[in-house]
Amino acid sequence: MSATKSIPLPTAETNRRLKYALWTVMALAATSVLFYSEIPLFRQPQEKAQLHALRWVLIPHAIAGTIAFILGPLQFSSRLRRRHTRLHRNLGRLYAFSVSLAAPLAILSTAHAHYPKAIYFRIAIAIQAGAWFTATGIGIRAAMSRNIAAHRTWMVRSYAVTFTFIGTRVLQPIPAWNHLGRFWFAVAIICITCMALLTPQLARSGRLFVTRLAGLLLQVQHHRQP
Repeated sequence: MSATKSIPLPTAETNRRLKYALWTVMALAATSVLFYSEIPLFRQPQEKAQLHALRWVLIPHAIAGTIAFILGPLQFSSRLRRRHTRLHRNLGRLYAFSVSLAAPLAILSTAHAHYPKAIYFRIAIAIQAGAWFTATGIGIRAAMSRNIAAHRTWMVRSYAVTFTFIGTRVLQPIPAWNHLGRFWFAVAIICITCMALLTPQLARSGRLFVTRLAGLLLQVQHHRQP
């Protein structure tokens, strides 16, 4: 007997729980970076002096970047999009404005005379900020053209790049990560940014892998049945 069983697809409730779990992990990662990486900078005299010299660039950059980071989960809420379309659009405009402010300021900060990093680190920041600005711009342009599928794909990329600030720092509690040095940390920024741009493809590949694995397990279970 060669009966086949259909593979159960994830329910809306399962998808909702996975989304909440993802946002929770991202919030915990952001909290970890805040207390482990960012706040300690103000306790180091040299870092504190550099931050003070760049305050007119870094403060608006930090505020705009934080707004973009907080707005992301709201913009990916299916319930908000369906029930409050105007709010979704207004928050999208605020997100795009925040990115358009934070991204150039990130590049501008590296051109400041008090910025201590080497040229390769400035290149890495330029790639990261450029990818952030470009992905957001394409996503907004797609929304204006009513190409909703492309809009969602590019906004996923945009927010993934938004999270790279956390992604490049969340591993700092690991000693080996801290010993990378400035050059390899710059390389890590570029690699993580590229991975962020590939998030939609990686997500589709992940879902396909899980579906095929589930099918294989069902086949094995079926053949083992008497």
